[in-house]
Amino acid sequence: MADIQTFQRIRDLRDREKQKTQKIYQDAVNNFEKQAEKLYECLKKKEVAEKSFEEEMKNHTVRAEAIVRHQRYIQGLQETIDHLQPAVQKARVNMQQKQVKLSAAHIEVKKFEKIVEHKRDEQWHLMKSEENKQMDELSMQQYLNFQNR
Repeated sequence: MADIQTFQRIRDLRDREKQKTQKIYQDAVNNFEKQAEKLYECLKKKEVAEKSFEEEMKNHTVRAEAIVRHQRYIQGLQETIDHLQPAVQKARVNMQQKQVKLSAAHIEVKKFEKIVEHKRDEQWHLMKSEENKQMDELSMQQYLNFQNR
């Protein structure tokens, strides 16, 4: 039967694997946040540009070239948004996959922690049992020695 040190080594190995997985997960989260922030900024620019152009049209007469320039700007932003949305979704899926792997690694570490804890308890109970047996034997010998006098 394997001793506690063996299970501790396995637990430590699993813990190192969990830490690597955690770093990979954090990198995936950072990548997702970066992609999502880019998308948010483009959406915000588009919204601001549309509102400002509407305000300008309400208050002033706008030349045809300004309308064309605005349409091109909005179209460029929309193309960027259309390009970023799949990238954000891909980053989200990747992040979720890494989170599943991190959860599995965490569960593995917990399993081995429980095994080590159980083995320690088992060893402690065995030691206490041996100690009690020795105390009983010692008591019996003292009693018999006292009886023989």
